[in-house]
Amino acid sequence: MNIELLGISSDQLEPSTSGYPNDLEEFDILMELDLCFENHQADSVFFEFYVASPKAIENRTINSFMPPTLVLEEFDWTLIKCHISKLLLHANGCKSWAEVATRLSGQIRPTSLSCFPF
Repeated sequence: MNIELLGISSDQLEPSTSGYPNDLEEFDILMELDLCFENHQADSVFFEFYVASPKAIENRTINSFMPPTLVLEEFDWTLIKCHISKLLLHANGCKSWAEVATRLSGQIRPTSLSCFPF
């Protein structure tokens, strides 16, 4: 099935769906994606990733794992949406959220395990 992007937001920005960080060249923002399988909007799930500038990446803890991060020179909503839309094409054809999470694990991660059957 195809993946549909319902929205991108961040609690670190005001407003959460169109705001900008204080510094457009040094930022490290947690973003949330509202995704669904095509024509199943009521069953959406949330994934997350960071959008960070190269300057902000330098300030992350050394000798540690890094969360899934999109690195951009400047914060730009249009560019973020473009990258996410292209990324989601790689998950088209997945039959479960577990398969989506596995396929896109290096770029985005689910915010909860509720979409995984155990």
